[in-house]
Amino acid sequence: MPEPRSVLEVATVPVSARPDPCLDPAATDSFSFGSATEAPAETAVSAGASVARRPWWRARRATAIIGSLVVLMVVVAALAITGSGVRGVFAAASSPQAGSPQAGAAPTDDGQGPSGSSSGSTEVEPPAGSPTPGDPAQPRSAVVVRGSNLADPYLLTLDGVTYAYGTNADGAHVPVLTSTDPSLRSWVRAGDALPHLPGWAQDTGFTTWAPSVAEVDGGYVMYYVTRVAATGHQCVSTAHATSPTGPFIDVSTGPAICQEAEGGSIDPSPYAVGAERYLTWKSEGILPGTTPTIWAQRLAADGRTLLGEPTALLRPTLDWQHGLVEGPAMLVRGASFDLLFSAGDWHSPDYATGSATCAGPLGPCTVRPEPLLRTGTAGVGPGGAEPFRSIDRATGEETWWLAFHTWNRREPAENPHADRQLVVVPLPDAGALTPADRSAVRLGRVTTAP
Repeated sequence: MPEPRSVLEVATVPVSARPDPCLDPAATDSFSFGSATEAPAETAVSAGASVARRPWWRARRATAIIGSLVVLMVVVAALAITGSGVRGVFAAASSPQAGSPQAGAAPTDDGQGPSGSSSGSTEVEPPAGSPTPGDPAQPRSAVVVRGSNLADPYLLTLDGVTYAYGTNADGAHVPVLTSTDPSLRSWVRAGDALPHLPGWAQDTGFTTWAPSVAEVDGGYVMYYVTRVAATGHQCVSTAHATSPTGPFIDVSTGPAICQEAEGGSIDPSPYAVGAERYLTWKSEGILPGTTPTIWAQRLAADGRTLLGEPTALLRPTLDWQHGLVEGPAMLVRGASFDLLFSAGDWHSPDYATGSATCAGPLGPCTVRPEPLLRTGTAGVGPGGAEPFRSIDRATGEETWWLAFHTWNRREPAENPHADRQLVVVPLPDAGALTPADRSAVRLGRVTTAP
């Protein structure tokens, strides 16, 4: 029997021949700031691309002869999805911890209640007169970008354009999406930011992970992970470009960071404190006698030269981390430092996002006892969390967001068509790591540039 199709299906432009990545309602129904609403149709799509892939029941609804039967089928499907037991983004945990999201889901902007409880409605539409994406009157909302297939996201906003980079997918070493929508609901595919790997890297099309990008004098530096052909270890390298969409070029003769004694180094993420630059990453800790460890080190102004010695920030100590921490990112808000990280098996619902408070850009850091994001409160296997700031060109307003990925299947290891999708949620400018806004979760869409 085919998997049930979500009643909140969003039309996306196909980017490959793989089956529809939006079949599992877990992709959306596990988020509950409120009921999900669609982004409007894009105007720029590739020639011949299918833009309106509507749910099967909508076409039949237009046929008056079997209208009654369709209504009955829709009600049954909606009830089945409602009973799936998947909770919402930042929904109530059994005992909320300090610094963790608060319990409860907010009412939606159409008054229907939390996601997955639409009172039998077959499709959730924005109420009449609702502001459109980009409208200054619209509050910031969490966005699930269906069909994005963007794992380990890193987002960067420059001159009103937000760039989203991710782990290899759809034939690209580093796929990149762009958005000029202040609500971050409408995205366009912008190709491969890193079309070629250096000669020392193993290039199979599936050997680049967790990219991040920083603006420097004369252009942009990309930090990314690839496999060393001679050793098989995954290590960190850098590439340079004059445009944020690339092409980034890596002219190195070897990796920039490769802790061979630890089994390699992965997941680089840059951050800054004033004019000072830093980089955090994870050592694999897969060799006997080693432990996965999160590190940080100062960078020179060129964004590529490491200064001083690395400092260990965090190692796994809690049961829910399952002996593994990775994917670090430092959130710097004024004099406040919060280390975000992923923990557990990346290919399972046990994957979660944790956080730690740090005394400074190089620690020491104290881990919070409970995850910030976990399955049941933020999709399936939420990880790869990265904070970023966006600036509205019209108002000049600067706002904080948190980007992360979730699986579009409840059991990703058991489904060959499982993809990871981009999710962005608002963050406050200061204080606890909780959403700044409790309005509806909205569905984003991706199109292909003409």
